[in-house]
Amino acid sequence: WLLSCMGRRAPSFALASLSLSLSLLSATSRPTSAAFLTSPHQLPAFQRPNSVELRKPSLAMSSSAEGGGKYRPCAGALVFNKEKKVLCGNRMDVPGSWQLPQGGIDEGEEPAAGARRELYEEMGLKCPGDVVSVKTLDETISYDVPPGTWLEKQGFAGQRMHWTLYFYPGSDLPKVDLSGLGGEKPEFTEVQWMSWPELLAANEFKRALNEKLQRLAEPVIDAYTASL
Repeated sequence: WLLSCMGRRAPSFALASLSLSLSLLSATSRPTSAAFLTSPHQLPAFQRPNSVELRKPSLAMSSSAEGGGKYRPCAGALVFNKEKKVLCGNRMDVPGSWQLPQGGIDEGEEPAAGARRELYEEMGLKCPGDVVSVKTLDETISYDVPPGTWLEKQGFAGQRMHWTLYFYPGSDLPKVDLSGLGGEKPEFTEVQWMSWPELLAANEFKRALNEKLQRLAEPVIDAYTASL
């Protein structure tokens, strides 16, 4: 489900668009609560993201500085509580690697709607209802994926994350449903409130991504919790 979307790359994007238009023109003549992690899972170095960058929001697929590939738009849901901790899930496919609810944005879907849907599908939390929507961040975070992934096979150089922040008003761990809702397969085996240092240590592959997210999200979290 890989967080996490430009003006400086306009020339390369224009050339890519021209090339695509010429190809299409030519084609016309011929006939898709857990215990805290004590030993963080770390992926091998070759599986770590090549680069992470901040960008202004856009759902368009744009070219990258390195490989000129397109980025898959994704929506992520960051749920925080009054202690400023974030709600994380232990991944079913990579046990010991914790992350936030996230996934691809459907065609025609707004990032905020995508985040709300992912939060429900992966954790069973509803907004409104279980959490309060606070803000969709103005900037997105893009990162490259390693060779050989299903994303690369579909023509993507990486993913572009749009993040929406939610507040959970309770003092306990939310009652989640991890069975996989909306026709989706289960994503997590358990959930846990984590501080930012704990989250950074609990997912080496997405450490750089989460560091960028922390920098963008903390001012919003601080302002909201101060107003309670």
